[in-house]
Amino acid sequence: MALLAYFVFRGVTRAPAETIPTDQSADASADEAALPEVIVNPATISPRQIVVALKGSSEPDREVTVRSETMGTVINANVAEGSLVGQGTVLCGLDVESRAARIAEAEAAVAAARLDYDAARQLEEKGWTTSNRAAATKATLDGAEAALAAAKIEIGKTRITAPFKGIFETRMAERGDFLSVGAACGRLVDLDPIVVAVDATEAQLSAIDSSELVDVSFATGLETAGTVRFVARTANPQTRTFRVEIEIPNEDAQIAAGLTATVRLKLGQVPAILTTPATLVLHDDGRVGVRYVDTTDHVQFAEVSIVDDAPDGIWITGIPEGVNLLAAGQDYLKEGVKVSTRLGEGY
Repeated sequence: MALLAYFVFRGVTRAPAETIPTDQSADASADEAALPEVIVNPATISPRQIVVALKGSSEPDREVTVRSETMGTVINANVAEGSLVGQGTVLCGLDVESRAARIAEAEAAVAAARLDYDAARQLEEKGWTTSNRAAATKATLDGAEAALAAAKIEIGKTRITAPFKGIFETRMAERGDFLSVGAACGRLVDLDPIVVAVDATEAQLSAIDSSELVDVSFATGLETAGTVRFVARTANPQTRTFRVEIEIPNEDAQIAAGLTATVRLKLGQVPAILTTPATLVLHDDGRVGVRYVDTTDHVQFAEVSIVDDAPDGIWITGIPEGVNLLAAGQDYLKEGVKVSTRLGEGY
């Protein structure tokens, strides 16, 4: 009876020592097997040139409505609309009417005043008249010459000319029209260079480099380049944006004013990674970011900013260097979960 009790006692006391290590090993193996396996790709950070696309339109370098400075009837309207004209080209010619006669009258008055002055000067030199007499005739001569100059200026105003080289865009007075002072003859535009105007935000303003060429594409399919010639220092009070002008050579007037244009401004380089839009997730608090696996194999979240688009993906910033991005399953894993990783094929 005592022997039976001994073996029963030994069996009871030895059982935990034999079974406990076996149970712990099984639990550890189960935990390892329970870790979710995820596919990751290394986050390779490299410098990326930020380029922002701004919408705008083309404008003339300058434009003016050419107006009459005198009254008269239009007798010359030979320049056709859309013609390229040089500086000084007559756009509207007015009838000189009696202005030519006034010039002849003024020239005769100058000739008579000059004879009187020459005679008075000679008499003064011989002492036969006073100096006051010579001075009076000189004043009369000056007045006649001034009247002649005014008559010539007046007749010159009958030729309404182009103030600069450009395109005679719109004719506003035809042959037979009577123009008063200030009446419009036509509209002249200068398209060389052509100007593309866009609006930049205050964040973009400080990064604009006026020394670099700017790529410009038009709705017509034309692509070209220009230089930044003007950056406003006062914001538009409604939009809080700043006007930026890009100057483009346009010798043949191939680029018309009023075309929709896209300007690509370079705003410097930032450290970023190339990934696919599928890696982006929306956090519970509304932030947009990505999930990655840290060095301890735990899932973490990082808020990111998209800095540029590319044909093969997007460039984002805000990810710690040296981590692995989740390539699949990122929508179903939360921060702090431990995972086992397997490298994917990359982006």
